[in-house]
Amino acid sequence: MAWLLSYFRSFLPVAFPRFARRSYSLELITVICFSTTLGIVEGGVISNIAKRRFEDVVEAEALNFYVALLFAAPDLANILSFFWSGLSHGRPKIPLINLLQLCVILLIALMALTPVSSTGLFAMVAVAILARVCWSGIITLRPTVWRSNYPAIMRATAVGNFQTMQYVMAGVVGVVVGSVLNVHPGWFPPLVISVASVGLIAFFATRKQRVRREKQMRRAELDSAPIMKPWHGPLVVWRVLHKDPMWARFMLWMFVLGLGNMLLGPILTIVLRDQFDLGYLRSILITSSIMALVMPLSIPIWARYLDRSHVVRFRARQTWMFVGSATIACLGVLFHRVELLYLTAVLQGVAYGGGTLAWNLGHVDFAPPTHTSQYMASHVTLNGIRGLIAPFFAVGLYNGGVSAGLSILGLGVTTTSAAAVLAVSAIMSAIGATGFGRLLTHMGDRATLAKARSA
Repeated sequence: MAWLLSYFRSFLPVAFPRFARRSYSLELITVICFSTTLGIVEGGVISNIAKRRFEDVVEAEALNFYVALLFAAPDLANILSFFWSGLSHGRPKIPLINLLQLCVILLIALMALTPVSSTGLFAMVAVAILARVCWSGIITLRPTVWRSNYPAIMRATAVGNFQTMQYVMAGVVGVVVGSVLNVHPGWFPPLVISVASVGLIAFFATRKQRVRREKQMRRAELDSAPIMKPWHGPLVVWRVLHKDPMWARFMLWMFVLGLGNMLLGPILTIVLRDQFDLGYLRSILITSSIMALVMPLSIPIWARYLDRSHVVRFRARQTWMFVGSATIACLGVLFHRVELLYLTAVLQGVAYGGGTLAWNLGHVDFAPPTHTSQYMASHVTLNGIRGLIAPFFAVGLYNGGVSAGLSILGLGVTTTSAAAVLAVSAIMSAIGATGFGRLLTHMGDRATLAKARSA
């Protein structure tokens, strides 16, 4: 009981130094409300909506590619992260974040106008991707704000709290949306308007946010390097990778791991309808809500570990959870056991609990203070590149197997094709996890020293 009370107390502003309390309070309000808005375009939610809402008006093979594209939209949008890094260099961060929030809210609200037709599907996908493009700008800029507003010793704890609330709200939104659409499939437009409206609270809370020592930070950015034009962003990525070989190797294994892990979501979304014939709620539970609601249970543990460990050491341990979840998903599809897919969702939640912390803060263990945004931009951009590859690779393998009538051991073509893709996912994730272990061995004591410099 004492541990539980301590855990809940850690979410209160009084758990932070006095100078950080106002910023933390505003950020917490922003996260809760904006996560409600973003919940409708989470990959596991919007892809399941598309799979069922448009299944009678779009051919199955084409719909599967749209589903994969929607599921990958967060990473696909990240390809433009260099734009935001260059645009914000030496400039105030909060006004730009605020503008991007408003764009996300308006774009999500536009989804309510999409008709149930092939044109409507195209429009919904396009709007969802544009919303994610704007969100990629926010996630590129936030670490700079966090680095200024929270001391290193509790930065991961603060971000862990934000991520906890973000995923709790995403899980709740998924359950609500799935429950409502199971009973009233035509209520999609008012649901979209409702969740978009909640985001306005986040918009006004962010307007009140301040950044500590912002003038010094902006001056340091301007003194450290000339202002890069937004279209020069790819050069920023290249320079960061070229100047820091350890960061480049870290990005390599992140790319392999992420590519393998991204094969999982689109295939589960497809087989939950094509093989298991599940409705909105159960499909969203497996692909989104269970994972989102489990994550808060693991985030505090991962946060304490990340506070003490370099991100390479952290990834060398945490990434094996992704290998286990992909393996169990493959077995669940092979043996047609939906309970194994529920277990997959739980393991994904545990893995992503640590992954989201490392994703938001890991680059800080490598980056000089004046180059935080550039390192994050390189991370987010490479994340987006694999987002261009993975969904089409996964669905291409699946559709190809189904079209070829692929069947092993008397299993159906849907089962065999999906299991093959999930096996590839597990193997690639294992290669990435092994790569982090080798990088940790290569860095040795340098990992500890780099962690100390990032404080």
